[in-house]
Parts: sequence; C-alpha cells; structure tokens
Amino acid sequence: MGTAAAVQTDRRTRKRERTRREIYDAAMELFAHSSYESVTIEMICEAADVGRSTFFLHFPVKAALLGEFSRRLAEDFSAGLEHLKQATAGEILIALISEIGRGIEAQRETMLAMMREFTLTPEAIVHSREKERALPDLIESLVRRGQEEGEFSSRIDPRLATGSILSTASAILCGWVFEDQQIATEEVLRQYLEMIFHGLGGQLPQSPKRRKKT
Repeated sequence: MGTAAAVQTDRRTRKRERTRREIYDAAMELFAHSSYESVTIEMICEAADVGRSTFFLHFPVKAALLGEFSRRLAEDFSAGLEHLKQATAGEILIALISEIGRGIEAQRETMLAMMREFTLTPEAIVHSREKERALPDLIESLVRRGQEEGEFSSRIDPRLATGSILSTASAILCGWVFEDQQIATEEVLRQYLEMIFHGLGGQLPQSPKRRKKT
C-alpha cells in the first residue's frame, strides 16, 4: 500500500509540474508576440488548454509567472555546476548573476514588465517567498560556502546578503536606479558586482553619542 501510494503521489507531482511548465511556456509564447500587459490570464489559459482554476492553482496572479522563470534558471544552473567545481563561491556567484542577466536579456521587454508588476503585487511576492525558493536558496548556499571558506565576511547573515543581491538587481532592472542615465550595460554590471562584493568600502560610522564618549 505504501509503495502504491508513493507512486501515485509521484505521478501527481509530475503531472502538476508538467502543467505548471505548460502554462508558463504558453504564456511566454504569447508574450513573444504581444506585450506582457496585453496578454490576459484568459488568453494564457486558452493557449495552455487549462481552466482558470488550474492557472490559479499554480500562479495566484500573472506576475507570479516570474517564479517559474527563476525556478528553471536555478535548476538549469545547478545542473551545470559540475563544470564549475574548481571555481570559488565568488566566481560561481558571478557566473550565476551573468546567467540571470542573459535569461532576462533574451526576453527583455517581457521580463522587465513582469518584474515591475511583480514588485507591486503582494500576492506574487508571497507566492515567491513560500513556493519559489530555488533561486534564493541557490544564492544563499553560495554565500554560506563563501563564508565557510573565508572568502566572504561572516558578519553578514547569508539571507540578508541574498536579499540584498536580489533586491538590488530588481531595482536596477526595473529602472529605479539608472533611470534617465546613459550607462553601458557592462558598467552597470561592474558597479553592481562592486556593490555586492565590496559594499561602500568604508567603516560603519559611530553614532554621535559614542563619538562623545571617545
């Protein structure tokens, strides 16, 4: 009985994952021919041949499709880590950041529109935090490895570092940082990596009260 139940559960899991992928693929195909804003959930459901209830079972809102993008990217990158086994945690992290950039650039307008809506949609953020941990967990594991090997400072909590990496990237990509500035992509990446790996490079200022005592 136990084995049969496990097989049935595995089958349901595979079917659920296949349906989620089919919905995402159908959505991205529509986005490739129309703007992200003009594609409705009804259009995605029709293209994927699923009902609205099935869509909402996997994605609470349209912007939550971003979670599937990050899940696939993390899974694909992790599958290729064997080729980077001699690399440091920092080198792997840079490779991952570059891969994220390439994935976004390949469908830039769609991804940026989706990210902007994602950051303004609480349901998408909650869904990502609870259901789509693959990319944050991968980044966190690299930060922890770097700390354990003495490559990164251990004074910063790995989850805070992960949040900083992701939120800074999101702010840049959504246009909140370099808006109305003509800066080359390579320079944006250089400054981003500089901020991630070195921060502001100064000492934490003392409070006025502490300065008076010294």
